[in-house]
Amino acid sequence: MPFRDPERRRSYDRDRRRLERAADRTSVSDIMPRQRVRLTSDVEAILAQAVELATSDPKAKGVEKARVLAQIASVGLRLVESSNLSERLAALEEVLCAEA
Repeated sequence: MPFRDPERRRSYDRDRRRLERAADRTSVSDIMPRQRVRLTSDVEAILAQAVELATSDPKAKGVEKARVLAQIASVGLRLVESSNLSERLAALEEVLCAEA
């Protein structure tokens, strides 16, 4: 018997049902058909669609929306940081090659 202690079994069942309810409440429709992300503009488009989905979901509570938007904003900040990375790297290589 997996649970000898009935209280542990009740606790497990309670947590499982809570997770199932949360999964039902946070079902996400298809964002985009699967495609390979190659450019920062591709990630930007996906983030814009994710923000639209997060803000327009009538079932989501305010706290859930805020958490999702904070995660999207975090990814967006990393995107901004790396958006011109290749251009900066090319400029750095030019400087280093010119000095050599």
